[in-house]
Amino acid sequence: NDSRKEPDITHETTAPETIIKSLKGTDNPQAQQYSRFSNMTSRLQLHLSARDLKNIAGLMGVSDPFCVITIRGDSENNQPQVIGQTDVVFNNLSPSWSNVIFLDGYRFGVPCYFEVGVFDFDAASTGKTELELSRMDVQQQSQFTLAASTTQMNGNHNHKSSSNKKSLTHKVMGTALFEVGQILGSRGNVASKSLQSGGVLTVHLEKCPDADQGTLHLQLQGHKCKGPSRSAPHAFYEMFRKVDRPMGAIWESVYRSNTVKSPQAGNLLWNAVDLNLQATCNGDLERAIKIVVWDHKRSGKHKYMGECETSIEGLVEIAEDNSHHHEDGDHAWGFELLRDGKAVGRLQVLHAKLDGDTLDVNPLTAVASALEEGAPLLESSKRSRGGSRPQQSPEQFARHPYTQKPLRPEFVDYLSGGCQISLAVAIDYSASNGDPRADGTPHYFYPPQSKEWNDYEKAIFAVGSILAKYDSDQRMPVWGFGAKYNDVVRHCFQCGQEVEVEGVQGIMDAYRGVFRTPLTMSFPTKLTEVIETAASYARHEQELAEEDSKLSYTILLILTSGNVEDVKATKQCLIDSSDDPLSVIIVGIGDGNFDSMAFLDDHDPTTEAGRDITKFVRFSEYQSFNALTEAVLDEIPQQLVDYYFSRNILPGQLEDYEAVEVKVADPDDDERTFTFLG
Repeated sequence: NDSRKEPDITHETTAPETIIKSLKGTDNPQAQQYSRFSNMTSRLQLHLSARDLKNIAGLMGVSDPFCVITIRGDSENNQPQVIGQTDVVFNNLSPSWSNVIFLDGYRFGVPCYFEVGVFDFDAASTGKTELELSRMDVQQQSQFTLAASTTQMNGNHNHKSSSNKKSLTHKVMGTALFEVGQILGSRGNVASKSLQSGGVLTVHLEKCPDADQGTLHLQLQGHKCKGPSRSAPHAFYEMFRKVDRPMGAIWESVYRSNTVKSPQAGNLLWNAVDLNLQATCNGDLERAIKIVVWDHKRSGKHKYMGECETSIEGLVEIAEDNSHHHEDGDHAWGFELLRDGKAVGRLQVLHAKLDGDTLDVNPLTAVASALEEGAPLLESSKRSRGGSRPQQSPEQFARHPYTQKPLRPEFVDYLSGGCQISLAVAIDYSASNGDPRADGTPHYFYPPQSKEWNDYEKAIFAVGSILAKYDSDQRMPVWGFGAKYNDVVRHCFQCGQEVEVEGVQGIMDAYRGVFRTPLTMSFPTKLTEVIETAASYARHEQELAEEDSKLSYTILLILTSGNVEDVKATKQCLIDSSDDPLSVIIVGIGDGNFDSMAFLDDHDPTTEAGRDITKFVRFSEYQSFNALTEAVLDEIPQQLVDYYFSRNILPGQLEDYEAVEVKVADPDDDERTFTFLG
């Protein structure tokens, strides 16, 4: 019945731009402290779709939805900053938007909130008719729609005010707040949330390279294309990219062309366009691309004309063949347009040229190919549990064809590939913590009415809240050490009634519950037994994951007041455990002596075996959750990638999902809609 839900700790309010831009080079001392990990940031793509939106256009019309995406950084209450806007899908209550939104600078351990507002577009604000806008390609359309919505996006509107309501050009259909870590920890990197007015918004995240991947200059022509009816079609094409799944595939819209009327001959010449390769194929020229041709209808219920499948590489090759053979016009080569298995025309590639640095193949495919071919590996000083044979790392062979940088998977690649993060917690109940009944000692419990937490509770909440987002089953073991039961000192014992507790609240309950047992806080403080137990748990979790062809990585969070006995034995235990999928985070609580922790944290690969799996931080040095979690977790991504990549274990395939099967979160409070734009 503990009513304390919020810790007494200042919540950091970082400006949103710090999430978008790297902290490297700033005057912030914490930024300088972690600048060496600035390369662990990731660039992500957001693809948005919705279904069953509420029609707010009235009885005689259908809403024209589009999205505005704002970022709020490390707190959901930060001032929002607009980072992008989708295209408008006219007369459609279940849209899949083509514009891909980029989110830069995501860092594991740092909350990253973004919010999506869905609006019903008012075409009158552009000076164009709805029909004219709907027949433009998404790039030309954006020149009008973006300008028309800029005033609304940059305004400081309060929707509760009747006067401000009148100033809003586009009606609000709803908003939804998301956190990047929660999406990356979900199946398929997909999250869905209900909107306040009705309908469901779905967000799919995909990791992409940090550097620009170049441009595709493209022009297509439909040759003798037959529509689904006898009348000449008003045709446009839509380009989709394939998202592979173990149980099948889904297709995401990435471009929609202008609409042209077919003459009697059936030829359709669409405008030339420059496509960003990151948004189109995420830099993978061999990624499957599907082009669907539609007969445009004013109602939004476009008629299917046919489709073909290829890749960016396939488009370029056809264009080169046309150039070499001087084929153009009616004689240009292309792809058969199929409808119900029958050819209904040809999609000709008049022009397709790459500009800028591009990847010839998927980076992970290149790594896998190099491994299969037995490419030379780089020897390191790491040794296996079975002897002194050096471990080997493929870090030096698979390289970008232009930059020659190693093509190495990143942390987000493993998360996207289904790697499960498991959290285990070990808590120090030794006498070095002092009398828990005395105010000011690390284990002292403040009265519930004070709504104040001790440092152990704060550390559990801060670190556990972040890691729990990536733990798929939300089940975590909690162990204690340093307490005496029946006159026997226990260096690893179960906390709580269950072997694994549920969520952060379960960890809290297990921690507090130990003080209602007949324990005696004792000496010494030994970490070796909980580390060995965690290593065994990590192996067990990995074995279970392998049964489903997945990966599992365990993070052990040790909360201790210091004064560790036999530091050398503890160090050797960490080295031995580095052969397991395990990282160890040690958080120093209180004002004890933590000199020995620096020795445990340091790892010199030239003189020590194993890999670096340990991180130590002192809780008292951090005055906010975000600073603490960033310091605690900043090395985890590198340690996880090092473990798997040094063993030639690549990320798995992206997990399968069906949008209709994704759990839909409840809508946010209406107040979030009122303050969406600040």
